Amino acid sequence: MFDRLAQIIKAAFNAILGKVEDPQMMLEQTYNDLQNNVIQVRQAVAQAIATEKQLEQQLQKNKDQAATWQNRAAMAVQQNNDELARQALQRKQQYAQASTDLEQQLKVQKEATSGLRQRLTELENELQKAHTKKQVLIARDKAAKATMKANEILSKTNSNGTLNVIERMETKVLEREAKAAALGELGSDQLDKQFKNFEGKTDIEMELMMLKGQMGAPASSDQPKLIVSDKDNQEPVLLETKNVEAIEAQDVRELKTND
Repeated sequence: MFDRLAQIIKAAFNAILGKVEDPQMMLEQTYNDLQNNVIQVRQAVAQAIATEKQLEQQLQKNKDQAATWQNRAAMAVQQNNDELARQALQRKQQYAQASTDLEQQLKVQKEATSGLRQRLTELENELQKAHTKKQVLIARDKAAKATMKANEILSKTNSNGTLNVIERMETKVLEREAKAAALGELGSDQLDKQFKNFEGKTDIEMELMMLKGQMGAPASSDQPKLIVSDKDNQEPVLLETKNVEAIEAQDVRELKTND
């Protein structure tokens, strides 16, 4: 009764979980069930062999007792004691009959043991095949799951969309870099900066000219020049800085003469 109830509960449970059964779990469970069956058959074979040996021992004891009582009957005949001989022969027949029954039982037991051994061999072979098959199927199931997961990820992945996002982000980064550079330029006085650079260069050139004057070196062709306007054609004329003082002195003399 309890076995039938267990089977019903198990069947109902399997029906509920039939749609979500995991191959790996089912394979492991099936293999464990088969392994338990093999263990039970091994125990049955061991018990059958033990029973067979017990029958053999009992048979041998009965045969020995039958022979013993046969000898005792002969001794009673030698003593001319027929009554005692009859009792000994009756006891001998009992042991002989028991031996005959044991021989028949032993024959049946040997057949049962042989059948159990054959079934055990078959189950052990099935267990070995099931183990190999289980390992292969589990490996295939894992590979199938990995492939299915990869395909799901690939199906959700849009390479064009990814590239578009990257391109948009690159454009935004470029825009932010341009804005940062523009804010940097607006934050500084460009005109003041240009004059400071020019003044720095002029100071260096003037110091270089003074140093050359002290050493008596000829003026360099790269010395600074001033831009003045020609009175006649109103075009700018480049003058070297060392001639500025002479020109200014000449202009003063001309003004005095005119006065």
